[in-house]
Amino acid sequence: MNLMNLWLNFFGRTEFLGINIGFWAAMSAVLLIVIAMNVIFWSMKPVNNKKHK
Repeated sequence: MNLMNLWLNFFGRTEFLGINIGFWAAMSAVLLIVIAMNVIFWSMKPVNNKKHK
């Protein structure tokens, strides 16, 4: 089954703001990955690297 035809049947169009829906799907996937990485790295506690002298 062609995903473009399925999307067209549900929503009646295959473009948003003149750009293909596949582009927006890829951009949303990248955005989710970036947000997840930020949440993970900002929630980590810093490592204490003090050396005893």
